[in-house]
Parts: sequence; C-alpha cells; structure tokens
Amino acid sequence: MGFRIHNIGTKILIEDTSGHNITYYDKANLAVSASSGSVVITNNVNNETTNILREIPANIDLPSFNGLYDLITTIHNYITSSSGDAFSGGWADYNDTATTGSPIAVTAVPAVLTNNGLGVNTNTAYLPIGGNGITQLWDTSSNGFDFSDLNVGDMVDIRMDISVIIALTNTVVDVNLLMGTGGSVVVPFISDQNYKATGTFEVIRYMGIYIGSTDVRDTLAQLKIEADKSCTCIVHGWYIKAIRRG
Repeated sequence: MGFRIHNIGTKILIEDTSGHNITYYDKANLAVSASSGSVVITNNVNNETTNILREIPANIDLPSFNGLYDLITTIHNYITSSSGDAFSGGWADYNDTATTGSPIAVTAVPAVLTNNGLGVNTNTAYLPIGGNGITQLWDTSSNGFDFSDLNVGDMVDIRMDISVIIALTNTVVDVNLLMGTGGSVVVPFISDQNYKATGTFEVIRYMGIYIGSTDVRDTLAQLKIEADKSCTCIVHGWYIKAIRRG
C-alpha cells in the first residue's frame, strides 16, 4: 500500500500505487493538514469539503519524507506553488570584523573559517520567507552554515570572500566546505592552489550546492582552510542564496 503525491502545474496528482488509481485535483481547491498523526488533504468544490487523502507518513512514498512535519510542509508548498518547477528563495550576506585584526593561523591542520557577522555589510533582511520561514543561514556562534530550516531538495549558492597572506613561496592552499556528520560530504572551494609568490591575495569563490539528505540539512556545515606551509587568512564574508523547491 502506498501513495505518491505529484506537483503538476496547477494540479496535484494523487497516485494510489496499490489500487493503480491516479486522480488529478485543482490546487485552488485543496488544503493540507495533520490530524492524529496522519496527513489529511481536503478538496473543496462548491462549498463542499471532502477528504481525498488521509494516510500516515509510512503509507506515503512521495514526497519521500518520514516525518509528518516535512510531509505537510512540502505538500503545502506544492499546493501554493503555480508550477511543479516553481522556485522561491532569498539571500543573506554575513560580513566579518574579527579576522581583519586577528587573522586566522593556517597550517596543515584544517582551521575553521570564522565569521562574526558584525560587519557593516551584513544583511539578513532578505532571507527566504513563506512555507516555513528561514531565520538564519549562518550561525555566528558556531561558525557554520545552518541549513536546518531548508528542505531536502533545496539548493544553496555560497560566495566566499577571503584573503590569504602568504609568507613563504610555493605555499599550497585548500579550502573545503564540510557537510554532513563528520564532514562526510566535501565540497572544494580552493583545491591545491599554489601561491608561488609572497603577499596578500584576495580569493573569491562561488559554489552551488544542494541539500541532498536530512543529515546534510541538519548538520552544521563549515568552511575549513589548510596549507602545506604556515600562512594566515582574513575572512571578509560570504553571500548565501537559498533556492527552495515549490
């Protein structure tokens, strides 16, 4: 026994995989709620409301969430979107002040890139709203990207802006974004960059990632820098764009 709920343009398709039944419903007539641990979808036509689905999460194969909250939120976003390929989103900019006066020491042991978010260019006024809103994308107290308000399947773009101060020639620098438990997902921002001369080098990298699992969503992600020779690093900040499905 299983049900699949598809977001198709202005309609919702409910597929009963065991009964081999498929029914289309107009989104404008639908509402979704939770009742006694079940997902309830109602259809209101001519001021008459009927239940078209009432199932526990275990009986719903698509969207592929086990939790009642995630299912309700995702189906609600389906109903309120105008297209199956609809997207919404927002952005934030976090500007650091601490590392300008006290640069981060970089060695062969990866060091966390910190950002206190206290700079004049910090802007969190345009974080994504709607559905379940997003309160932050960067945790200044733990120095990590906070994706916990996002859904699996959402996308994030990050623009990193730092300066590396090279004291010795031929210093090789790496910066990686570590996501998931134990940093199991590694996204390279700087890979084996060999600085042949000494001096201060501004580095701007733009990277797109996706929230591929609940582990990636719920685990703080961190940027870490390392080098084969000792150097230092100043964090200017990062711009983060979140793109939500539905």
